[in-house]
Amino acid sequence: MNLPSQTDHKIEQNRVQFKQLIAANPNHFGNLIDSPYQAIEKIIGNTTYEEVTCVGFNQKLNTLEATIEIKLPFGYGGNLCSTGSTEYVRFFLDYGEGAGWEDAGVVAVNVHDIPSGYDCAQSPDKPLNYVLTQEIKPRKKFCGTPVLPLVRAILSWNAIPSLDPNQPPVWGNVLDEYIQIPPRPWFIIDLVNVLGNNIGQKLTIPPELEGVELEPIPMPDPPPVELLTQVKMYGVQEIDTVDKRGDRIFVEPHRFGFNDIQSAIAPNALSHETVSAKIVEWKSVGLDWSAAVNALQETSGNTTYEELHCLGLDYNREWLVATLQIKQSGGYSGSLCQKGSQEYIAFWADWDNTCEWTYLGTRAINVHDIPKMPGDGLHYAAMLKVNLDQHRRTCKEPKVARVRAVLSWSLPPSTTDPDDVPFWGNRVDSHVQIKPGKPSSLKPQVTIIGGISTAQTDIFGNGMTKSGAVFALYGSPADPNDPSRFCPFGGRIHVQAYAPPELSALGYKYRILVRKFGTLTEIPVTTPFQIADGVNAPIIRTPNPVTGYISYVNPAQNIFDMLGWWDTSGDDLWEIRLEMVDAANNFLGSTIWYRIQLDNTRPEAEIHIDNGGDCQDFSIGIPVNGHFVARDKNFGVFTLDTLPNSLTPPNPIPTSGIFQTAPNPIGNPWTLDTSSMKRCGYVVVLRVWDRAIVNSIPGSHNYNEDDVGFCLREKS
Repeated sequence: MNLPSQTDHKIEQNRVQFKQLIAANPNHFGNLIDSPYQAIEKIIGNTTYEEVTCVGFNQKLNTLEATIEIKLPFGYGGNLCSTGSTEYVRFFLDYGEGAGWEDAGVVAVNVHDIPSGYDCAQSPDKPLNYVLTQEIKPRKKFCGTPVLPLVRAILSWNAIPSLDPNQPPVWGNVLDEYIQIPPRPWFIIDLVNVLGNNIGQKLTIPPELEGVELEPIPMPDPPPVELLTQVKMYGVQEIDTVDKRGDRIFVEPHRFGFNDIQSAIAPNALSHETVSAKIVEWKSVGLDWSAAVNALQETSGNTTYEELHCLGLDYNREWLVATLQIKQSGGYSGSLCQKGSQEYIAFWADWDNTCEWTYLGTRAINVHDIPKMPGDGLHYAAMLKVNLDQHRRTCKEPKVARVRAVLSWSLPPSTTDPDDVPFWGNRVDSHVQIKPGKPSSLKPQVTIIGGISTAQTDIFGNGMTKSGAVFALYGSPADPNDPSRFCPFGGRIHVQAYAPPELSALGYKYRILVRKFGTLTEIPVTTPFQIADGVNAPIIRTPNPVTGYISYVNPAQNIFDMLGWWDTSGDDLWEIRLEMVDAANNFLGSTIWYRIQLDNTRPEAEIHIDNGGDCQDFSIGIPVNGHFVARDKNFGVFTLDTLPNSLTPPNPIPTSGIFQTAPNPIGNPWTLDTSSMKRCGYVVVLRVWDRAIVNSIPGSHNYNEDDVGFCLREKS
């Protein structure tokens, strides 16, 4: 098999000149909906070079995960030592409640031309699998009501996907998958409603409990579902694939009795007495123990109920992500209000292409029976943080590695045999690219401040982001409205860096110091901050309240490489650095002072009506004219909207802009055409954002708004 190379393939000119072509005509490729511009050529959803292949949801981290394939060794803007190009994914959510699609954010990854080759097993090392991660704040309900939103992921090469969920990309594709949001805790009102349903009448909250009906109720973990209960749930017939979307599904006894069988026949538990007791127990509920044991022994790599589809590396966060599909509405040991069962995923890697697999770790996903399962099932994701420090090369030597994920239902996969086949589940192999660079040292380090890499911040100058800066963990632009602009920082500033495990093993400690630029007063940062391992609940760490020192932790316990939180105020230029000491508090060194420009002031927002005054009456057909002020030292964007949305009124002109207006009292003009509007009261809302990076995350800025109302009446 001959692999394509850069030398024997001529990249299409419409890809090479993509940005220039859409800059001259936004609808050059005919992918825009209702565009006033005529298409020159038709290219929509081309997946020759890249394709989003999986979408899943990580319930532990509340993250959407999209896996994309980079298919060719060329067409991505240059080699690993160049700037390359960008693959963007925008996520949308539809909770099925009538509100339609909601924007869930955009993430991105930097990709390059990586030469093709064969791995040690003589398999092609393309496609390369990258994962893009987006945190969300999902809407949750109690366990009696499954929340199953539809997720849309739009992959677009070198162009940020539109906020319109129906606009397709030129290079890339669209993928829709259903996910399952984990339930929230029981509230008192849930208990009252369930009790009412059980007795067939509506109950009301007692007066003494009014005001606390939304208080969570501490609940113990549910016990495993007993065998007799599962017999009643699933029956004893063979699985009925025709009726699998109903309220009841027939599940094979060797599936729902799997744990029972395993516990009895495990090598360290096998005994005549145990097996005899199980035969009697199963017979008492109408089951044939021997037939089930024999059926299980013939089960190997069964993917009727669950299947692993994708495995990739999040290039920004450096964690492996496996995406799996839950296919049936039953067979997972109970509903969301019951214990359910576990899907285990074991991760393996052959980082150096030696055909020797190294076990990395196992993750588990709690799954349940979900009535009325969507037709294509539900899609989940599991994550494992990996230490790639010793596997990096320079940009002149691209590093591609083999990775493997093994899925096994209810029984953890082998940690010693990467080729072991599970009873229920499967395995997926893929290739990933390791980010170039040098191994981390044991010296003090800070690599991310306020969500932005220190390499993309003017740390020796104005303390703002550099032109074209992106969020380190998301890949999305620091300024989504104009990536060329510089951005200051505000709110809670995260300080991050990978800390090699040797630092925690040696008992080393660190502290974060800040000082206002031009002063010598150094202030230790003592704010409690949160770290997470991706498995257990996040934990709060608190620096010494006087000195600010705190011990390093193993990076496996700190998947976001979080070192501290600095809560800021004011709009001054500050400096920040990190100091390190050993276990005996002997000073070992410090980083440089990094300059950070703060901006915690909200922008100016003011709007008025000029022809007739604010809050006056107008006749239908008479334009409403006014002026508005939207200003800030670090201006971001403004929008003008007309409410109420329920009447679908037109919006004022202009509808938005990325340049600030003239100052008060002049401002800029706006106008609203009322000829198509109905008789009612209306409000024109001015919303203004600056471009400060607030709280170290995308989409968070200093904000202000103002509004003005008027009444529209029939012509007299």
